[in-house]
Order: sequence, then C-alpha cells, then structure tokens
Amino acid sequence: MSEPKPLTVGVCTRNRPDALARCLRSLRAIEDVAEAVIVVDDGSTPPAEPIVRAALGDDAPKGLRILRNDVSRRPAAGRNRIAREASTPWILYLDDDAAVVDPEAIRRALRVLQADPQLAIVALAQGDAEGKPWPPHTQPAPVDYACYVAAFTAYGALMRRDAMLAVGGFREAIGINGEEKELALRLLDAGGRIVYLPDAIVAHLADEAGRDRRRYLHQIVRNDVLGAVYTLPFPLWPAGALVRLKRYFAMRSGWSIDDPGGFREVVGVLARDFPAALRDRTPVRWSTLRAWRRLTTQPPEPYRAPTPEEGR
Repeated sequence: MSEPKPLTVGVCTRNRPDALARCLRSLRAIEDVAEAVIVVDDGSTPPAEPIVRAALGDDAPKGLRILRNDVSRRPAAGRNRIAREASTPWILYLDDDAAVVDPEAIRRALRVLQADPQLAIVALAQGDAEGKPWPPHTQPAPVDYACYVAAFTAYGALMRRDAMLAVGGFREAIGINGEEKELALRLLDAGGRIVYLPDAIVAHLADEAGRDRRRYLHQIVRNDVLGAVYTLPFPLWPAGALVRLKRYFAMRSGWSIDDPGGFREVVGVLARDFPAALRDRTPVRWSTLRAWRRLTTQPPEPYRAPTPEEGR
C-alpha cells in the first residue's frame, strides 16, 4: 500500500474559468505530493465546473473536487471550507490566477514546512509565466534570502492545517483583502512563524476580471479598521482603528482614485459592522505586537532551519 500524499491544494475562484483551468492544469506537475485538489467556486455565473472540466479534458489533476457556493461568501470562507474538507496535514493555497511553474519549488517549500514544527506558513514568491520573479517590492519581503516575515498573501502559500484551524482559520467577516494579515497576527500570537522563500516561485498572472480599484480601496480601509478592532489589545485598538481609517485619504490620493462620497460610504459600512467586530474580538498579547513590529520595521531576520535534533 502506497504512502498517503501529504498535500491538499486549495483554490477559490469566481468568474475566471480560463485562469482556473490554467491553474489546475499546472497542478499535474505536483501529483506526486498532492493527494487532492479542492476548488471552491464562490458563486460564479455560470457555474465554473462544467466549463473548466470541459477545458481540461484529460488534463484535470487527480483528486479534483469542485465545491460550489450559489451565493458568494468571499475567499476567507472558501479557504476555511477547504481546510475543513482536507484530510492532509498541509495545504497549498493558490489564487485562481496563479500556477505552478517549478514543481521542485513546491516540494522544497513543503520539506521546509514539514521539518520545522515552529512554522505555520511558508510564503512563496510570485513571478511571471516563465518563473521569473516579480520585483522585490511586490514580494513578501524585498530580499533574496529565506527570512521570517509578518504576513503572507494567498496567491501562493503553504500552510500547516492544524495550526490554522487551532486559531479559528481566516476571519470570514473580513472576506477579502486583509484576511491574510489578520490571520498571520493570530498565528504569531499562538507561537507560529511565517517564513518567506524567495527561490520558491509560483506564477501569479493577475487576471483583471472582477477587479475594481474603488472597491479595493474601500475593502482595504474597512478591513484594516476591523482588523484593529479584532486583534489589538485595549486601550490600543480605538486609536489604531482611527489611524487606519484616516489612511483612506492618503491611499485615495496616492492611487489617484476618483471616489466622491467614498469616505462616507466606508464609515457607513464600518458603523454597520462594528458591533459584531467588537463582540468577536480576540486581542493578541502585547509581546506579540512587539514581535510584529520587529518583523515589519527591522531588516528581515534570516531563516535558520532547525537541526534534525531540534525538529523532533
């Protein structure tokens, strides 16, 4: 009887069938380590599965399951569903417009995660269709060595499933744009670390379908404010929330977004969502905030893999 494969690949998708087919086709290259591929179709119209399966034909990866939400619940909920459905200890999350270009990079990242019980996540680098890395400022850290980082982005990240579930998974009320940062802070509070591997690259071929810069601005500000409410200890969170709300103006100006009435709209949404966020607060420790600050303000600390004795 063959050894069970250690990895589940999870992808959330909405209205990007061509990108999704490309992503799934690329997963054939890691079938030696991937037990299953779970896709959550988050309310695509029309449903993604018939289109994608027809496009893939015999190129569908083994163990492919496509689950559907008739109404969108956003990526945070989709990723949590993938984690609950998975039976493997490790999950590779990919955006639907990402793809595996170097199978050995995935295997190498998986070995790093498996060998170090302190790690909760391995953040992957993003590159083009040939695997050439994007500029340093677009990566989890602007360095060319393996290092600890404060957060990750789910375009490509390997995750320890039990660590994620132990802290409650992604915050579903945040939904999209900021959900990774909020989860990363809770994982750090629980003793988990995130390491970035700049030589482990996945293609991230940004698909503009469904992207709206005004909506993105609103989501970023709303979610950053809610993140402060959820995770910052008292008395820090009121001031932290206000500082994050004021960033709306700098981001609107810096991104040259025409947004008449936008600030009022953001404030209205926050007024609606604030009571639930206050009720569901899970503030982290002050020591966690100090560690987070070191990670975000100091040069990235090089990652030191544990010795075999330390990894036991």
